Amino acid sequence: MLHASAIDPTPAVLPLPSIRVVAAPGDADRRTGNVHDHRSREVLLTRIAGLLDVGIGEPVEDATLHVPGDAIEVAVAKDLGIRRRDQILGGVVPAAFVATKAITHGLLHPDARCPPLWSTALAGLMGDAALTGYTAFSRADALAAGRMLLANGPVRIKDVCAKAGLGQVVVHDDAALADALSREDDADLAHCGIVLEENLTEVVTYSVGTIQLPARTISYWGSQNLTRDHQGREVYGGSDLYVVRGGLDTLAAEPLSPAIARAVACAGAFDRAAQLAYPDLLLTRRNYDVIEGIDAAGARRIGVLEQSWRVGGASGAEIAAFEALRDEPDTHAVRCSTVEIYAEIDPPTGATVYFRGVDPRVGPMTKYAVRLA
Repeated sequence: MLHASAIDPTPAVLPLPSIRVVAAPGDADRRTGNVHDHRSREVLLTRIAGLLDVGIGEPVEDATLHVPGDAIEVAVAKDLGIRRRDQILGGVVPAAFVATKAITHGLLHPDARCPPLWSTALAGLMGDAALTGYTAFSRADALAAGRMLLANGPVRIKDVCAKAGLGQVVVHDDAALADALSREDDADLAHCGIVLEENLTEVVTYSVGTIQLPARTISYWGSQNLTRDHQGREVYGGSDLYVVRGGLDTLAAEPLSPAIARAVACAGAFDRAAQLAYPDLLLTRRNYDVIEGIDAAGARRIGVLEQSWRVGGASGAEIAAFEALRDEPDTHAVRCSTVEIYAEIDPPTGATVYFRGVDPRVGPMTKYAVRLA
């Protein structure tokens, strides 16, 4: 019962503008963040510039493709001179929370605490495209939501801003719920919110996305791989993508298995619903994590976990696909992968290396993208 249409609501192909430079707003201060992220970003910008046959440098008025590291707010986009879809690879949002997991679920009740600009319509527009869950902006609402969900099984509590699968805990009873929420800061809860949703087991996480660059659009489905970091945590290890020319409607028309077709439909419904609920959204890189697994009642469930409206972990594979389709005009679809391994290894022949070395914060690491077929 998907309420919003799964058809891509944005133009299938962006016009070819006079883009002369690729710029990365917010990259001037590199004192924060991981070295591997900064270096990977430099390689990504180089590949994008090469794809468009332009340079990298300071913004040129009305002729710059901005590639921010995160979705940016409307006011920031205005300051950067972003007025058109073809001037950004990523997303412009009306408020910071709109780019986080917070919007994946609705509030517990109409009078629940929420930030200004919160859309009460989004949850209804999504239908069952996401799992059963709630977003809360106060400890009291979070406790009440968690207790309601616990009546049907374990509950996953998620930091709305965490990445790479971190910032999550599963609770099985009221005491564990109260203990987990006692660790949350009231001010952070009010500002960012927290997500509580049903926990699935035997899970597979799919990636469904669509990316627009001037005069070209691709869409894909894929699976995410997990690896262990140097602390023994299970974290994001890369993505394997099946990529086609065109938008989500083209992808939906492919011969897909029932599970993949459902994942694509859920992502499309979420995508459409978000843009209806927040009309000021401007999105050219849209990626959705979609989970398949077993709920506490033993039923198989598929639903969107979160959105990513910025260049991210799968972007290396996305650009590899753009490059392959550019070089082979008659090719309809390609398979590309990104790989992240917490060790120094030799990538396969033909791979684009995004990072290989020792990151002072995370230790030895190798990141690369490669075309598989």
